[in-house]
Amino acid sequence: MSKRRNRQLPDGLHRLWKYAREMLLSLARARGGNVVVLTAFCALPVITAMGAAIDISRVHGAQTSLQSVCDAAALAAAKSGNLSVAAAESSSGRTSDAQAAASSAAQSFVSGNYLTSGLTSSPDLSISTTVSAANVVTVTVTLTYNQSLLFGSIFGISSTPVTVTSTATVALGSSYYQVVFLIDVSNSMGIGGTSTAIAALQSNRQIQCAFACHDPNSYSSVTTDCVASSGSGNRHHGGSSNGASVCDKRAIAKAAGISLKIDYVSQAVEDFITQLDEYTGNDTTHFTVAIDTFGTNFTQALAPTTNLSSALTAAENIDIETVLPWATYNYGYTYTQKALSSALSSITNVGDGSSPTKMRTFLVFLSDGAEDLPGPYVDYGRSLDVAYSSQCDALKNSGINIFSIWAHYYPIPTDSQYSTLVAPISANLGPTMQACASSSDQYFEASDGPAIQSAISSSFVAIAAAVGLHLSK
Repeated sequence: MSKRRNRQLPDGLHRLWKYAREMLLSLARARGGNVVVLTAFCALPVITAMGAAIDISRVHGAQTSLQSVCDAAALAAAKSGNLSVAAAESSSGRTSDAQAAASSAAQSFVSGNYLTSGLTSSPDLSISTTVSAANVVTVTVTLTYNQSLLFGSIFGISSTPVTVTSTATVALGSSYYQVVFLIDVSNSMGIGGTSTAIAALQSNRQIQCAFACHDPNSYSSVTTDCVASSGSGNRHHGGSSNGASVCDKRAIAKAAGISLKIDYVSQAVEDFITQLDEYTGNDTTHFTVAIDTFGTNFTQALAPTTNLSSALTAAENIDIETVLPWATYNYGYTYTQKALSSALSSITNVGDGSSPTKMRTFLVFLSDGAEDLPGPYVDYGRSLDVAYSSQCDALKNSGINIFSIWAHYYPIPTDSQYSTLVAPISANLGPTMQACASSSDQYFEASDGPAIQSAISSSFVAIAAAVGLHLSK
C-alpha cells in the first residue's frame, strides 16, 4: 500500500495558524485593561483559531481524497504501461509506447474520478514512467490540488496547494496467470455457516440436524423424513424413499434463509471473481479462471476461461453434492487424494508468467480437511484420514502456488459419527491443511462462514500482489 507523506501543514495554513497562536499568546500576557474591552478583543483570536482549525480539517480531508485518487491513478497507469510492454512486438519504441499508455491511463482515471472523491476541480497531474531492461514498469504520479479556505480568505489566503505522490510497479513476467479453485462440496460442507445457523438447523422442525444434506432423490431416510424421529440417524435404504415423503433438507435450509458453509464459499468465490474483473478491466487475454469441486467425484465445474461472466455463473452454482445411493456409495465420500491428483492432471500451462503457455498458477484449495473413504461396516462404512500431503507436494513441485483454506470441521459431540470418525483425527486436520500451503502466510483457518469469506478475500489480495501490480512506495 502507499505511504502517506506530506502530512505537514501547507504554507498558507501554517501562516494562518501562526498568526492565531501569536494573538492568543499576546492576549494571555496582557495584565490590564477594561474587562469588556478585553472580552471583545479575546473573541478575535479565538474565532481565528477556530477558523484555522476548520480549514486545517478541510485540507487534511482533501489530502486524503487526493492520495486515494493518486494511488489508484498510479495503479491504472502501471497496469496500462505493462500491457503496452507485453503487447510490443519488438524493443523499438517499447518505452515510449508504455509512457504514452501510462500517461493516458492516469489522466483518464483522474478526470473520471476526482468529483466522486469529493474534489471540486481536477488536480494538476505530472507523471514519470520508466521501463527497466527486465521490463519492469515503474510509474510515479504526482497530483497538486488547490484547496479553498473558508477563514483564510479573511487574511488574504484564499486557498492552499495540496500535493501528493504515489509510485506503482508491475513486472511483465507476471502478466499471464491462472487461478484454479478446488472446493470441497461433500455433504459435511452442508453444516450451518455460523453457530446461529447450526442452531437454526437443529431447531427447524423439518431438519432437526446440524447438517442440511442435499438429497433430492430421497436416498436416505434421514433426509426424507420431514420431521426426524428418535433413532432415525442410523437408518438407511438403498434406492427410493420407500414411501417416505421427499424432504431435501438442503432445499429447506435455503428456503428458510439459513446459510450453510457452502453458501459462504459460493459467495466468496463470486466476490473474488468480481474483484478480479475490477482489477483486470477490459483485459481478457492475460488470465484464466477455473473451478473444480470434489466429494465423491472430481468435477470440473468451470474449465479454464477468461470469460468472467461465465466464471461468476459457475461460482453462483457451487453447492454441496447430492446424496448418492447408500448401497453403492454410502450416501457419498470425500476423495481428497484423488481430487488433488485430478487437479494436477487437469492444470496445464504452468510457468513463470511470461507467456500464455507459461502462466503463473495459483490453486485455492478449500476443505474441512477430512478425507472420507469406504471403511468397515461397524464404523458406519467409513474411514477418515488426512493422508493427502504427498498430493499437495506434487502440485507444489510442479510449480503451482497453493493457498490452503481449512474450513473447520465443527465438533459435534452429540453426533455418534463425529465421535467415532472425526474426533480421533481432529488434531491433525489443521496441520495437514497447513502443510499443503506453499508458505505459512498462504494458509488460513476459517472457523465459520464469514471467516471463509475473509480467507478467500485475503487470497485475492495476496495473488494480486504476487502477480506484480502493487504500490511500491
